[in-house]
Amino acid sequence: MNPIRSALKLRSKITKKILNGGADTVKIETPLPYGEEVKMIRQHKLNLKLLSPAEKEEVVEKYKTGMTQAAIADVYGCHCSTVSRLLKQRGVEIRQ
Repeated sequence: MNPIRSALKLRSKITKKILNGGADTVKIETPLPYGEEVKMIRQHKLNLKLLSPAEKEEVVEKYKTGMTQAAIADVYGCHCSTVSRLLKQRGVEIRQ
């Protein structure tokens, strides 16, 4: 828990310096809590797109008429693995 608190305090200091001083970069005077070789990353939230039953039928029909999985995913705003999973669930033979 101690390294987490240190990281949060450091983040708070950096944020305050940027907001108060308007500086683009901030020099960190305190040692990094996890060491130099460890990078902090943020977890990205996924924008999930749920397809309606009618859209699922359209996806299957479009694939059968020759559209690629990637093109279908672009049309419906979902990931191509969503299209692939749907086609496999419906028993559609996947083209190579």
